[in-house]
Amino acid sequence: MAINVSFNGATIFKPGAYSKTTIDLGGGFPLSPTGIVAIFGEADAGAPGSAETNIANNVFGPDQLVQIREKYGRGNIVDAASFLFSPGADGAIPGGAQAVYIYKTNSSVRAMLDPVEAGATDFGRLRARQWGTSGNQITFKNTLTPETAATVTGSALTLPVVITTASNDVINYRLNGGNAAVATIAAGSYATAALLAAAVDTALGGAIEVDAAGLTALQLTQGAGSNLHRNGSGRSFEILAGTANSSLGLSAGISVAGSEPMATLMVRNPVTTLEESATIGGEILLKLGRDNSGGCTAATVSINASSITLAQTSATPASIVLNKADFPNIQAIVDYVNTLAGWSASAGSIALGQLSPSILDQVSAIGAFHAASGAQPARIKRDASQVAEFFALSSQVELIPLASQADVKKVGLPDQQGIPNALYLSGGSKGATASSDIVVALSKFEKFRVNSVIPLFSRDATADIADQLTDAGSTYTIDGIHQAVKTHLSLMSTTKKKSERQGYLSFKGSYADAKTQIATMAAARIQMVIQDVRQADSEGNIKWFQPWAGAALLAGARGGSPIGNPMTFKYFNMSGIRHTAQPMSTPEQDVVVEFDPDTMYDDAIQNAVTFWEAPQTGGFRLVVDNTTYNKDGNWVFNRGNVLYAADVLAYDFRNQLENIYVGLKNTVSAAEIKSTCEAILATYLAQGITVSTSDAKNGFKQLVVQINGNTVNVSVIVKLVEGIDFVLADITLQRASQTA
Repeated sequence: MAINVSFNGATIFKPGAYSKTTIDLGGGFPLSPTGIVAIFGEADAGAPGSAETNIANNVFGPDQLVQIREKYGRGNIVDAASFLFSPGADGAIPGGAQAVYIYKTNSSVRAMLDPVEAGATDFGRLRARQWGTSGNQITFKNTLTPETAATVTGSALTLPVVITTASNDVINYRLNGGNAAVATIAAGSYATAALLAAAVDTALGGAIEVDAAGLTALQLTQGAGSNLHRNGSGRSFEILAGTANSSLGLSAGISVAGSEPMATLMVRNPVTTLEESATIGGEILLKLGRDNSGGCTAATVSINASSITLAQTSATPASIVLNKADFPNIQAIVDYVNTLAGWSASAGSIALGQLSPSILDQVSAIGAFHAASGAQPARIKRDASQVAEFFALSSQVELIPLASQADVKKVGLPDQQGIPNALYLSGGSKGATASSDIVVALSKFEKFRVNSVIPLFSRDATADIADQLTDAGSTYTIDGIHQAVKTHLSLMSTTKKKSERQGYLSFKGSYADAKTQIATMAAARIQMVIQDVRQADSEGNIKWFQPWAGAALLAGARGGSPIGNPMTFKYFNMSGIRHTAQPMSTPEQDVVVEFDPDTMYDDAIQNAVTFWEAPQTGGFRLVVDNTTYNKDGNWVFNRGNVLYAADVLAYDFRNQLENIYVGLKNTVSAAEIKSTCEAILATYLAQGITVSTSDAKNGFKQLVVQINGNTVNVSVIVKLVEGIDFVLADITLQRASQTA
């Protein structure tokens, strides 16, 4: 066996110097991201959460408020995002939420126009890109421009023209690369071009229209046809060699349309005046032809999604199949076809030749046979792909299949519609929120790490329906929402789920009912807001919001402040507070305020209410950062800021250790792991999550690390940060005295 050495997972035979790199983990460790918030609620627009491909990707940062407005239009989601990102009016609240995950609960429906017509086989349907009622404002119009048909003008006639049964009595022609046909002209002497034209017209039977151009020559024009815009190919007619041609002034050859049918598509929103339009179609990408060499008597071209089939009668092989995937562009197809016996091809232009074969219209057995030298009667367009491209680029609508279709039509242009009055899309609706939507939203939030969860609801759907703030079909209840969030928070804080988070709930109702709600929750991970908040909505209008707005402000302030910073006595970005159980539609002068924070603060604090006051110095200040935990004086569970710091520390500490050590061999020493723990714990002291004390200078003590087989046991005592709630001054007063 050759001499070798094992090093860094490799067996090395060749002599030389080799190295490996080891990272010293004794340095500092960045803190895991914080200020991550998940919200669920309603909006006028935007995809329902159930329609999101992956809700974990539906996350926005502070610099993306414009994108949130563009997606969701108006409503609680948009307003809450604004509150989350700009919650404070206090230097101690330097920012807001760092990232917001959004789940829209109301099942909005998009407006549609069904169908975009194209004869017996409809093209598809138009669907508004925006969810909700705004799509009902969109209009669609399609104006068709007809084909300019192929025309041949013969040379000047020598009158009279005499037709006998023995000679000069036929026109040999071919339409659209199909079978040859013969038109027999009645015998007679035609003294004028008009008389001759009438006889030729009768002989052709309408397939080709005949006119006497200037009463001196015959002019043949391909018949107008019907619904030519539905075809994926252009038309042609060919005058074949024949005895009649010389006396009728016609020369053999092929003629094609001067221009193909085109469509002007227009999508417009009369309300926003946004208009998108384009004239498309009529562009020939690929031309193909087959002559009569090799005994061929007929030829056709068929194109489907994957292939191009060249069929030839009385020739070998009977068909030639070209797989589109084998050709990078149309020019490559042209080059190949030109190597086939009897076949010829060309691209519409050099530029068009560089396009993909996938954009060719799909056609079935269109004629490709000809007798003229170099003729290519099979002329393939890209009309359908241009229709698809127009709608793909539209910011307002998209083209989708009908329920009965696997895909939208792949050939031709849609029929003319919306003339003279454009057609409106319809059926868009805001949609309702059911109780089940809340459960689904919270289950989706299990997929990712957040610090805070906020339901944008403060009362039952029946009350919101009465105020026209939700769809009449909504069925949610505030009791159900609160309990669902409480269960979610409890689940996510378990050892196995290991994603601790807090809930910011709200309740709009009587003060007595609010206290009952809080007593029902009685959870350290929940804070409950009961006051309406006056703020500007997404359109800049100052109005009153239900208490969920205050919950969003509180969560945003938590996420934008140093970890462990108490919200007690912090000023918030609002212009009014009130507590009332009355409907939101109650006129301002009729509102009855039930809870007064200036006089009822002790009762509210004792009942674990989170509330604001308006001090005489101005602004709006949170009175105490308390949770709904009211069982005892637990110094962690009673204060939102302390529990937040505890959650951040627990998550970050285990996450850091997991990322570093899980999967390593247990050859690592306990001392090395302890050193890493010390470095991580030092980060918490630097961040103000822990505090230095006389018995724990670095914010922790009694750090012990043990390795038992495949398990590392770490225990440590940390000195967690708290907020100062009370300042107790013991003042002794003494009488002044003087001694001479």
